[in-house]
Amino acid sequence: MSDEPVFVRSRWGTSRYVYNHRNPVGLALIVITPLIALGVLFGLRADWTWGEGEFRDAVRKGVKDLEGARQYTTPESDHHFIVSGAVRDSGIGPGHGVHASKAKNGGYTVGTEDTETEYCVFLSLTRAEERILLPGAPVDAEALSRAGMPALYLSHATYVEGACR
Repeated sequence: MSDEPVFVRSRWGTSRYVYNHRNPVGLALIVITPLIALGVLFGLRADWTWGEGEFRDAVRKGVKDLEGARQYTTPESDHHFIVSGAVRDSGIGPGHGVHASKAKNGGYTVGTEDTETEYCVFLSLTRAEERILLPGAPVDAEALSRAGMPALYLSHATYVEGACR
């Protein structure tokens, strides 16, 4: 072993300690520290980006979670937030960067910035039997739907690989 200390004061005008390259342990730390830092950075990047497989699994689980779920909405509104929220809330992947847009065929194209694969999710809503009555609101279900009032719906979803056409 060397008689040199592992840490020495910096000679660059500061009073900080730095690794001593003349000590074998200090030299090993000089080599190992950047490698560990690079490994941590690559690991963080893998956790912050979507992979093709995990995006497919998140869409599959999100669509499964939408089946029979209760949604408080109107049938006329754009439901892209329901579809993208189900994929984000699936618990698979980083949970951000999911976007959904309504297509001409009534489906929603779901994708991410990190993957090239897109999925077409079809969402249908069925009026739930429960009624949430607000003071002064019409009691008749037909009057509620004519007024464009939000109501409770059960969602049903399916998906296919590829963008909606």
